[in-house]
Amino acid sequence: MVCKPVSAPACGLALILALGACTSTSDRYPSLAIREAERIHGSAQPVTPAPPPQPVQPSAELAQRLAQLRGEATRSHQAFLSAAPRTRALVNAARGSAVASDPWIAAQASLSGLEVTRNRTMEAMADLDKLLLQAEMEGGAREAVAETQAQVNSLLDEENALVRQLAGSLRQ
Repeated sequence: MVCKPVSAPACGLALILALGACTSTSDRYPSLAIREAERIHGSAQPVTPAPPPQPVQPSAELAQRLAQLRGEATRSHQAFLSAAPRTRALVNAARGSAVASDPWIAAQASLSGLEVTRNRTMEAMADLDKLLLQAEMEGGAREAVAETQAQVNSLLDEENALVRQLAGSLRQ
């Protein structure tokens, strides 16, 4: 089958008819004007926020456990601070020594002992994490646990910073 070329006047006529169909008005399509349901009417009222819930007071048993964990962390931190000067002196003496030399081994052993002491503080923190999770799930005294946890965490941050500093000095 061979297609014959279409004449220019026939193309023009077809184009005019096609464009004319686009300008016809039709009731089949909805209007884009704002409908009554879309208009804003001033009937909405601001919502008064509910008062924040009151903090739950810890039970006597929980308060005692929190005091015990805070005490354990404080004692561990004091032991850490007591051992830190000796470790710092050994690390300073080992600076520049070869790995596995006697000064390096003594410094590394002292640093490991310091980390063991820090782990006792971390154990108290782990117990506080468990208590916080339990308080979250059961609606307990979350604020009291979180406050104790923040106190122990500040001790732990100080210990972590010192261990990182000493370990970095030993590698130099």
